[in-house]
Amino acid sequence: MKKRYGQHFISDRSLLQRILELAHISSTDTVIEIGPGSGSLTRELAAIAKRVVAIEIDRDLIPALRRTMPHNVEVVDADALSIDFSEYTDAPYHVIGNLPYNVATALLRIFTTHRKSISEVTVMLQKEVAQRVCATPGTKDYGPLSILIQYYAEPSWGFTVPPEAFTPPPKVDSAVIRLDWKPDVPDFPAFTDFVHRAFTSRRKKLINNLGAILPGLSKDDLTDILRRAGVSIDVRAETLTIAEFLRVYNQAQ
Repeated sequence: MKKRYGQHFISDRSLLQRILELAHISSTDTVIEIGPGSGSLTRELAAIAKRVVAIEIDRDLIPALRRTMPHNVEVVDADALSIDFSEYTDAPYHVIGNLPYNVATALLRIFTTHRKSISEVTVMLQKEVAQRVCATPGTKDYGPLSILIQYYAEPSWGFTVPPEAFTPPPKVDSAVIRLDWKPDVPDFPAFTDFVHRAFTSRRKKLINNLGAILPGLSKDDLTDILRRAGVSIDVRAETLTIAEFLRVYNQAQ
């Protein structure tokens, strides 16, 4: 176990069962597990799923995992940030994992780009990140990550997990959430990048942030964009729904 990997292993079996219940894994499913660690969740998955692909970055853990896992578990020595999720031939598959806190947001972004291969995502995150994923407009947690995920998926809050459920215990609470993809949503990196820039100065009105995104336009031009999008010129980014953001984006093109 290495601190740089942000590893905290689950030691509560009842918690493992709650994760499985939220994920709805069946005997015909393939599951990709991110960060099996000591293998406690991996074994529970293997008892239900047809196949489990466990991706572990810590090479010190690989030998024990391969030695002790059931025959339907493939242990992959790799960094989940660098693997090609589309290379697994039995897609679509479930993604499950206790995501290391330091790479959770980056992994969530990767999952959105592989929606055709991934059927659903059930992951444990730092509670603060999970709250941002599930946040609604006008709340303090609502921001670019909320919109990025909710543009592509319907997030569901599972449950909060206290530090004592892990070995070693982290310093913060965790939470388990599930992502179910919205049907027929096209990739739109230009839009999500636009949203990210619109939140650059969170306390400023959106019209001011638009001025930085579109430096060649006058204030009258920016006011007209908001007016045609059907939003107030006094609005802040944190209050806009995804639909309203899309209208602003389209008018800004």
